[in-house]
Amino acid sequence: MQTQRSYTTRIRVVTAALAALASVSFHLCGQPIAVPNGSFESPAPPPGFPVNTSIDGWQESPQPAWYNAADFGGVTWDQLTGVFPNPAPGDPTHIENLDGNQAAYLFAVPQVALFQDYDSVDWNDATPTHAFDATYAVGLAYHLTVGVLGGSGMTERKRLRLSFYYRDAGNNPMTVAATDIPYSAAAFPTMTQLSDYMVNVPVVQAADAWAGQKIGVQIAVTSPGGTYWDVDNVRVSAVPEPGSLSLLALGLAALLLRRRSTPES
Repeated sequence: MQTQRSYTTRIRVVTAALAALASVSFHLCGQPIAVPNGSFESPAPPPGFPVNTSIDGWQESPQPAWYNAADFGGVTWDQLTGVFPNPAPGDPTHIENLDGNQAAYLFAVPQVALFQDYDSVDWNDATPTHAFDATYAVGLAYHLTVGVLGGSGMTERKRLRLSFYYRDAGNNPMTVAATDIPYSAAAFPTMTQLSDYMVNVPVVQAADAWAGQKIGVQIAVTSPGGTYWDVDNVRVSAVPEPGSLSLLALGLAALLLRRRSTPES
C-alpha cells in the first residue's frame, strides 16, 4: 500500500512539474520585444490627404545619387514611403487582416527602405521618437515577422527584403540575417490579405560579432519594376536556446520531486 501511494504521489508530482514547465515555456518561448509603432498607427494622414509620408519610430533610407524625381513622375524620395489608413470594409482594397487601422507602403524602387534601431533615433530632436532598444543576447534566438502584401500590378519576381542587422564600430549597418520575398501572383493572390514572412537569427553565440550589439530591423526594396509593397504588424521575439529549456525541465522536475515526494503511511 505504501509503495502504491508513493508511486501515485510521484506521478502527481511529475504531472505538476510538467504543468509548471509548460507555464514557464509559454512565457520564455517567443518572448515578444516591443517594436515602436510596429503596426504603423502613427501619425495619421492630415485631413484631406490619403497618406502621411512621416512614420513615427521608423527612418527612411537616404536618397541615392541616381534618383531623379522627374524620372518617377515627380514623386520625391520622401514620398516613396508612408502610412495610409485601411479603406472601409466593402471597399475592394480593404485589407481584412490589418493590425489596427493603418499600414505602411514602400514604392517598389531599389534602395527604398524603412529601418529602426537605437542609434537611428535623432536624439537632437526636441521630441525624439522612442527608440527600439534591444540587444542580441547570447543564448537567445530571434525572430522577425512582418505582414506583407504585394501591390496591384507588381512585376513577377520583384523582391522585398526583411532583415536583422547591427551597427559596427563605424556605425555601418551589418546584416545578421535576411529573408527575400519574391513577388508572384501565386504568393499574393489577393489584395485583401497580408501574408506573414519571417527572418530567423540562430542562437547567438559569444563569438558572434553581433553578440551584445543593439538590434536593428529593416524592410527594403531590392529590385525595380513593380508598383508598391504594403507592410504591417512588425513583430520581434526572443527564444531561449532549446538546451536551456531541457535543463530547466529536468531541474524543475527534480526539485518538485525532492520537495513533495514524501513517504506515506
